[in-house]
Amino acid sequence: MISKHISYKEGVYSNTAIRRGIDNTPTDDNIKSMEKLAEEVFEPLRTYVGGPIKINSFYRCPELNKAIGGS
Repeated sequence: MISKHISYKEGVYSNTAIRRGIDNTPTDDNIKSMEKLAEEVFEPLRTYVGGPIKINSFYRCPELNKAIGGS
């Protein structure tokens, strides 16, 4: 788990990565950043809305980000 309610899988899942065979595994530093984002943004948001939130993903390795045309 990245945080109390946010799973690692939610953070890294990508249909594009699966389809293109891209390894979207975050580094230890990336995981620390993901944990901070989850604790400081997603968990408070979940509290604010009073229940679960849907997270498609929030980590993209450089190769995946390039593949989807990210900045």
